[in-house]
Amino acid sequence: CSTWGNFHFKTFDGDIFTFPGLCNYVFASHCNAPYEDFNIQIRREVVANAPTINRITMKLEGVVAELTKGAVMVDGNRVQLPYSQSGITIEKSSIYVKVGSKIGVVLLWNEKDSILLELNEKYANQTCGLCGDFNGFPIYNEFVSNNVKMTALQFGNMQKMDGPTEHCEDYTSIPTYNCSDNLDDICEKTLTSAAFAECNDLVDVQDYIKACQDDLCRSADSKNSSCICDTFAEYSRQCAHAGGQPLDWRTSKLCPKKCPYNMQYQECNSPCADTCMNPERSLFCEEHCIDGCFCPPGKYLRTVFDDINNSGCIPQRECSCIYNGKTYATGTSFSEPCQTCTCNGGQWSCQDKSCPGICSVVGGSHISTYDKKNYDHHGDCTYVLSKDCKDEKFTILAELRKCGLTDTETCLKSVTLNMNKGQTSRSCISLSEKNSKVYKIEIRANVTMFRPSSFFIIMDISFGVQVEMQFTPMMQAFVRLDASFKNQTCGLCGNFNNIQTDDFKVISGIIEGTASAFANTWKTQASCPNIQQNFENPCALSIDNEKYAQHWCGLLTDSTGPFAACHYAVNPAVYHTNCMFDTCNCENSEDCLCAALSAYVRACAAKGIQLQGWRTDVCSKYTTSCPKSLSYSYTISSCQPTCRSLSEPDVTCSIKFVPVDGCTCINGTYMDDSGKCVPANKCPCYYRGSPIPFGEVVHENGRVCTCVQGILNCIGAPNPPPVCESPMVYFDCKNNTAETTGAECQKSCQTLDMQCYSSQCTSGCVCPDGLVLDGNGGCIPEEECPCIHNEAMYQPGEKINFDCNTCVCKNRKWECTKNQCLGTCAVYGDGHYNTFDDKRFSFNGNCEYTLVQDHCGKSGTVNGTFRVVTENIPCGNTGTTCSKSIKVFLESYELILGEERVSVVKRGQNDEVPYTVRYMGMYLVVETKSGLILMWDKKTSMFIKLSPGFKGQVCGLCGNYDGNSINDFTTRSQSVVQNVLEFGNSWKVSSTCPDAASVKDPCSTNPYRKSWSEKQCSIINSNVFAACHSQVEPAKYYQACVTDACACDTGGDCDCFCTAVAAYAQACSEVGVCVAWRSPTICPLFCDYYNQQGECEWHYKPCGASCMKTCKNPSGKCLNDLPGLEGCYPNCPPDKPYFHEDQMKCVSLCDC
Repeated sequence: CSTWGNFHFKTFDGDIFTFPGLCNYVFASHCNAPYEDFNIQIRREVVANAPTINRITMKLEGVVAELTKGAVMVDGNRVQLPYSQSGITIEKSSIYVKVGSKIGVVLLWNEKDSILLELNEKYANQTCGLCGDFNGFPIYNEFVSNNVKMTALQFGNMQKMDGPTEHCEDYTSIPTYNCSDNLDDICEKTLTSAAFAECNDLVDVQDYIKACQDDLCRSADSKNSSCICDTFAEYSRQCAHAGGQPLDWRTSKLCPKKCPYNMQYQECNSPCADTCMNPERSLFCEEHCIDGCFCPPGKYLRTVFDDINNSGCIPQRECSCIYNGKTYATGTSFSEPCQTCTCNGGQWSCQDKSCPGICSVVGGSHISTYDKKNYDHHGDCTYVLSKDCKDEKFTILAELRKCGLTDTETCLKSVTLNMNKGQTSRSCISLSEKNSKVYKIEIRANVTMFRPSSFFIIMDISFGVQVEMQFTPMMQAFVRLDASFKNQTCGLCGNFNNIQTDDFKVISGIIEGTASAFANTWKTQASCPNIQQNFENPCALSIDNEKYAQHWCGLLTDSTGPFAACHYAVNPAVYHTNCMFDTCNCENSEDCLCAALSAYVRACAAKGIQLQGWRTDVCSKYTTSCPKSLSYSYTISSCQPTCRSLSEPDVTCSIKFVPVDGCTCINGTYMDDSGKCVPANKCPCYYRGSPIPFGEVVHENGRVCTCVQGILNCIGAPNPPPVCESPMVYFDCKNNTAETTGAECQKSCQTLDMQCYSSQCTSGCVCPDGLVLDGNGGCIPEEECPCIHNEAMYQPGEKINFDCNTCVCKNRKWECTKNQCLGTCAVYGDGHYNTFDDKRFSFNGNCEYTLVQDHCGKSGTVNGTFRVVTENIPCGNTGTTCSKSIKVFLESYELILGEERVSVVKRGQNDEVPYTVRYMGMYLVVETKSGLILMWDKKTSMFIKLSPGFKGQVCGLCGNYDGNSINDFTTRSQSVVQNVLEFGNSWKVSSTCPDAASVKDPCSTNPYRKSWSEKQCSIINSNVFAACHSQVEPAKYYQACVTDACACDTGGDCDCFCTAVAAYAQACSEVGVCVAWRSPTICPLFCDYYNQQGECEWHYKPCGASCMKTCKNPSGKCLNDLPGLEGCYPNCPPDKPYFHEDQMKCVSLCDC
């Protein structure tokens, strides 16, 4: 429907009439329906003899948008364009302001005389207003009322809508003009010219010629000739709407148009302009062409619009690139410690440099591996932190112990470096709290140990291992490994091969599902307990602690805070989570908070970013509490002046390390062994020997000894020897020689492959010779030991399924088949993503985004075969997502999944259909010939599976599927970023859609929903899912569930909650654990709905059925046997064995 020029209107049904009203009229509204989806009203005024539209008011699903020339108001607030929120987008092109709504309304206004309104056909027979009733019959029911024919004037006046105090006069007559017949026939000439040849077949031209002649006739009186241009332009628009392609009819004399920059005016071109940010936008454009200013099609070079510098059209190869918010011209590059990138026509091409791996243990329980996998382990034992599994050059042990009232309060107590395959104690260096007071340099074999500042001790090994111990405010460890150790390490720090997904691989050769199952295999003493997972949230225990933690830890993610300068290089999300956990959990909150903040500062320093001044508002006590004669410094990057260095050369000056902070001696003073800074003349000279400081406490065999005036003064009696249960026997070190190892070297089935790391002999219960502990207090021969996977035991010869492989237990090791499995990317709930390489992140924007595509050729030449685009359809005033619409582009087909169904648009001549669609329970499954499977629950969950042939060939929000999750945040311009927003926004399809901004935590926005969410979502951590906890870590799913349940505050809250739990259940189903979690009170599924009266074919199956015989697929064989998808399934009786997917009932073959 449209209106244009000199008061001309065209209804949805094709009538053209003239109505010169200047009041406020209903242009089109949704009527004859229980709820009004839209209502559009317009008002015209006459300026300099030309009628123009001066105000459009639209109410779209409750949101009021008001357009006037130069301003757009939404719900009473003026907004900047482009605007996109709650399902409405408003954007401006060179000529038109375009308002689009998810419900199926598109309005184009040229800010002058013309409006074009396009409606979805679902509104047929449901409209009122000047646009008519959309029933497909011209004249009828618009101009005929109760069998009386009405004039256009009467019809128009009926649509008037006065304001509350306004009284606008009706028009009573349409003025007539005396027209001479000898007028120039420019109307007919132009409208039937060659430019409109294709259009004349599509849109009847006679009415437009008449409208044009009327205007010409009137303009002779009013001296305004622009009216005829308006009619030509309208005919051109109608032609484009009908699918035609009008050619350029404007000339320098007839209705000329000017364009900004170096753009050209074209009558018909794609509204999806290619830009520097997205040079392939026009490849999958779904709208018809419009007139406007476009980039000229270059003679030799394609030009695109430069939306980075807004400088008009340039050849694509001259596009700039963006990285970390800065613009780089083509040909320029930047360099970082691990990569150098050069901008090449809008795309980054990057070279990786080999970089050291960093593994850290912070906060006493948070471990980050060399491959950047983060996990928590609340251990109580000495564990192998990292060791060289190939040449056994080094082993690093870490002792984690409980150090508080709760199970989750654990501390790092000591770190031991062992250089000699374990057995003897001579090549061990152990660092614990008691070393934190020693200031002297130690050199043994090829290890140098020194203290760069009062906060740190560094152990440097000559062949590329550096262990850095932080003592203030609490003990934390950082291990740096040279790149030459890639693929050679094992232990809690993982295997350093850039593949995150196999970091939980254990000695027996299988990948564990949870952190605790993995960490328990690396304990070095059999007597240590196996740690169970813990789902406790320490912040829930105390409101004050939580407030304190939220305020201070919030500094990490604050985009204007003291840490913001590092956000682009190190993503603060993990550090923030750890900080919240530790600060709430610790007895001494401030120490734990400062340790967590300093861990982020260390990570930034390792990337070469020094954060100065972060201690001004937080953790400042450490800057003022330096011992007398020392002063605090943020960056210490060279060796310290010590008394020793006066009498012998200082070896530590040649060692490079990442700058640290802490207290150091001021100029002209030197540090003695006790840590005081003294002038040179007070320094002692050194020759062997090391004193023990006064007041040190030593625990030995149940007695507490203090150092008083050089003599150990002990209180308490030594522990009595314990009584051993049969078959174990007591081993007493006192009765044996000094070299023997004692109970600390007793093996168990779990520690068989572990060397014994003994610093001294320990007395205790041991198994008789040749037997090992079985983990339940008994002793068995070695060969009877079971295999262990996810904390369950398997006897030799037993088989388990792991992904799509089968593993057999042999000799305590798993031997697995080596099939390549399908990769899965999951998108669920309010913007939670889990990529093919298992990187998890949350991102919610309101645009269309490329989820996965194989059009990733660096040069843009490789032709892709598929592209999946998704769009969030928001609901709720926090911008929460209620459903997704998905578009799949396959060769010449486009599938649109939305509103719980599939529609297909065919774009080419290809006859073979490259996909199949089937319904499985709650899910709609699309399988393509090329190896893409898409499963959609018709709401917000979607799982995409890809065959292994696509490894490393895809890109988009689902990552690049190359097994390495560290580079999953690859933007459209091929740079790897850390910031989720920069990554997500780069994959939006239309560059005119506004960028997503950072998301507030919905639970703090809607605090009244928090407790309900936590209570409901706790089902994920409860016994209902107990069978799955050891296979799939529930913590991330629980967090996502709480966020979503908080966010859905305007209806649909149960949906949000159920989707989040179903996502965890689906992940469990993928690893073969079937959980029936739905109940009549929690997220019930109403399967009885499909049963005919008195029948009972349909049932809920929590893990789905295998491939069914259906009308579309009578053989009952599927391309891929998918893991069970929950939902309602029919049990078809033998006489009607086929399932009819459209009618949702069982039929015989004839009825298909």
